[in-house]
Amino acid sequence: MTPMLTNPPLAFSLRQLDTRHPYLLHDRGLQAETIDHFGLGVYHGRGIMQGRVVIPIHNAQGELVAYAGRWPGEPPPGEPKYRLPPHFRKSWVLFNLHRAREHAGEGLIVVEGFFTVFDLWQKARKNVVAVMGCALSAKQMAFLVATVGHRGRVLLAFDADPAGRQGMHDAAESLVSHVFVRTVE
Repeated sequence: MTPMLTNPPLAFSLRQLDTRHPYLLHDRGLQAETIDHFGLGVYHGRGIMQGRVVIPIHNAQGELVAYAGRWPGEPPPGEPKYRLPPHFRKSWVLFNLHRAREHAGEGLIVVEGFFTVFDLWQKARKNVVAVMGCALSAKQMAFLVATVGHRGRVLLAFDADPAGRQGMHDAAESLVSHVFVRTVE
């Protein structure tokens, strides 16, 4: 019997968040409604997310499974821009799928990162998910196909850098035999 490939739900949620931090409002141009909707804030508690913008990540059922931490601005030397919990597997989740699935009749827009989801959400695109990187995993592909159906549509809009272009090309090749796929350069 093969083990179930899932990230277990968290038994806690982070508190002590600065939801009106200048990085979110001014640097990233997020509206208060967007910040609240996605549960964003700079975390002032203890642990590996201290001082970072925390981004709650939910599984397809809407259960909180992790927080991503993004350094507000440029990170200090030796610090990564993004931090994920050590045992979390981002390839087993599509960020925002639990919200976007109710709009999947329009197809799904697949992007690389969290902040692209937030930006498009503010522009009334509620059918956006992120792979949290530049590669679409087999599990993420299965989520997409199951959500839109075999006659559904997927728009890939990865970043314009070389890694994003390659990831988008690979994702399109994987998806084309399952759903209608378009790419945005």
